[in-house]
Amino acid sequence: GQMASEMQAREPASPLQVKLAKLADQISAFGYISGIVIVALYMMFFALRAGGIEAYVLLGWGQVLVDVIEAVSLAILIIVCAVPEGLPLMISIVLMQNTSRMLSRGVLVRRAVGIETAGALNILFSDKTGTITGGRLSVVEFFTADGTVYGADLLAGETVLAAQLRRAIGRNTASMYDESGAVVGGNPTDQAVMYALGEKNCRALQADETSQAGQRQTFNSVNKFSQAELPARGIVVYKGAPEVLLARAQYALDAAGNVVPYDADALTETINAYAARAMRVLAFGYSASAFRTNEVNADTVLIGFAAIRDDVRPEARAAIAEVQAAGIQVVMVTGDRRETAVAIARDAGLLRADGELVLTSSDLAQMDDAAVQRVLPQLRVIARALPTDKSRIVRLAQQMNLVVGMTGDGVNDSPALRRADVGFAMGSGTEAARDAGDIVILDDNFRSIKDAILYGRTIYNNILKFCRFQLVINIAAVVVSALAPFFGIMEPLRVTHLLFINLVMDSLGAIMLGNEPAHESYMHEKPRRRDASIISPAMSVQIVCMGTWLVLLSFFFLTDTRIAAVFDGKAEHYTAYFLLFVLASLMN
Repeated sequence: GQMASEMQAREPASPLQVKLAKLADQISAFGYISGIVIVALYMMFFALRAGGIEAYVLLGWGQVLVDVIEAVSLAILIIVCAVPEGLPLMISIVLMQNTSRMLSRGVLVRRAVGIETAGALNILFSDKTGTITGGRLSVVEFFTADGTVYGADLLAGETVLAAQLRRAIGRNTASMYDESGAVVGGNPTDQAVMYALGEKNCRALQADETSQAGQRQTFNSVNKFSQAELPARGIVVYKGAPEVLLARAQYALDAAGNVVPYDADALTETINAYAARAMRVLAFGYSASAFRTNEVNADTVLIGFAAIRDDVRPEARAAIAEVQAAGIQVVMVTGDRRETAVAIARDAGLLRADGELVLTSSDLAQMDDAAVQRVLPQLRVIARALPTDKSRIVRLAQQMNLVVGMTGDGVNDSPALRRADVGFAMGSGTEAARDAGDIVILDDNFRSIKDAILYGRTIYNNILKFCRFQLVINIAAVVVSALAPFFGIMEPLRVTHLLFINLVMDSLGAIMLGNEPAHESYMHEKPRRRDASIISPAMSVQIVCMGTWLVLLSFFFLTDTRIAAVFDGKAEHYTAYFLLFVLASLMN
C-alpha cells in the first residue's frame, strides 16, 4: 500500500521548470513595467512638444486619443518583444540533439527534461551492484562455522557438507539453467551461487525425488533470507544474510558433517574479515521443524558460508572522482553489511577522509528527519538499505533544496526513482524500474551517469547563453524605443524591425546556440541549487554591460551629425541603424 501511494504521488517540478517559471515571472514584470513607463514617457513627450499639458489638451481629444493609441501600441509591442519566443524552440532543439548523442553513449532518455536535471544534481544516491561494481558476482570460496576454508569446487564432492550445501543452493533459489546452459532468473547473488553449483548438480537435484521443494519464500530486502521446504527429507533449507541465521542457529556442521556447537564470536570475526576484503558473505542452514513464513526456526543448523566477490569497475573509480570533482555528493546505497560496504566504498574512492559517514538502515530508523538532514552532507554509504530508506532519504534531501538523483533496478526501487528529481534506471533492471526512471543506463555503468551529467550541464549552459543573447537585445530595444523621442528621434526601430528581431533573430539564435557542443570544463563548475535563478548576479552584470554598450552605440549612431550626413535622408539612416543593431546584437 505504501509503495502504491508513493508511485501515485505527484512528481515534483524539475529544476529547469522551476527556474524557467521564475524567469518568466521576471521577464513578464520587466515587460509590463517597461510598457507602462513607455506610455508615460511618450505622453510626457507629446505634452512637452505641444508646449505643456494645457496646450496639449487644446489640440483636441482626437489628437490625444491618436497619441495614446500610438503609445499603447508601442508599449504592447515592447511587452511582446520582451518575451524570448525562441526559448521554447531552443530548449526543444537542444534536448532533442543531446538525447540522440547520449543514446550513442549507452544512455536512453525517457523524459527529455531529465537530461537537464542530471546536470543540476547536488547529490546522487547510487546502487552498488552492477553500477559501481561490475555486477558479475562469483563465489570465491566456501567456509564452515569452525573456520575451515574450501575452494569453489567443494560442491563437486560427495561429503555430507557438500550434499547439504547443494540442496540449500539448488532447491532454494529463483535461478535455474536454461537449455543453452546459461543461468537465468533470480538476483545476481542467486545466479552467482547457481554457477558455483554447476549445471550437472542442478539437473541432478531436479531429478531427485527426495529433493523436491514444497513451500517456498523468496528473498526480500526486509527479511533478508529465502527458504524452501523439502518434504521428503523433513527439512527446511535457508539462504540469507549471516546475521539473520546466526541469530537463530545454535549449532553448525563441522568439516566432517557432524552437528556441533560453534563459537559465535569467532565466526562473526571471520565474517567481518571477509567483509573487510570487500566480499559478501552468504549463509546456508537447515531446520527439521515445520516451514514458517517470515521466520527462521530456532533449531536451525548452519551448513556453511559462501564468500562472494563483486569487483569495482575500473572505469567507475575515475567516473566517481569526476562526479565528485563536479561538486556532486555521491552516496552508495547497498544491501550489503556495513563492513563489506565500507571496503567497497574505499576501493571505489567514496570514502577518502575522516568525518565521512557510513550509516545502516537500522541507524536511519533510529534517527528523526532533522537528525538525518544534519548528517546528510557527510553521508557516503548506506548499508543494509531497505527500499523505504531510499524514498525517505530522497525526500529529506529535496526538503533541503537539493537536486537529487537516484539509481535503481528493482520493483522496490520504483518509488524512489519516481520521487527523485532524476531517476537513473538500470538497463538490466525490471520493467517497473525502467518505467519509473527518467533515464535508462543501458550498460549499467557509472560512467554513463557521468556522461548524462555532462550533457545536462551542456544543455543548461546553452540555455544560459541564449538567455544572455536574447535579454541583451530585448533590453536594448526597450531602452532605445523608450528614450529615442527625447533625442528627437521618432521610431528608430519600427514595428516590423522589432518583429524581425523578436521572431527571426530569436529562432536563428536558438538554433545556433542549441548546437553548442559539450565541454569537459562544465564538469568543473559547482552544481546549482534548486531555487537558484537562471539570471545569476554575474550574468546580470554581463547583460547590463552589453545592453548599455548597445544602447550607447545606438544613440551615437542615431545622433551623430557626421554619420547622418553620410546617408540620403532619415530612411537610409534608420535602415543602416537597423542593420547595425542586428550585427551588434549578434556579437554580444
